[in-house]
Amino acid sequence: MGRKKRKKNYEDRIIDIDIIFYENYIIEGQTLKIPHPLAHQRDFVLFPALEIIPDWIHPVFKKSIKEIYESLKIENL
Repeated sequence: MGRKKRKKNYEDRIIDIDIIFYENYIIEGQTLKIPHPLAHQRDFVLFPALEIIPDWIHPVFKKSIKEIYESLKIENL
């Protein structure tokens, strides 16, 4: 179910499941990275997480979801 990268964009695929976080695990495989390496930069990931787990501490950045979200808002002003 993978996709092949074109010059700048990706092709569509049947299914796309991103594992954003898994407890406090840090996994650095060739095809799987947890936490998702761009989660901290994506409002569409952080905003729902802010409602569900605002005090959860990101295992890489050692900051809460709330702190990460607030810093993202400040950067985008």
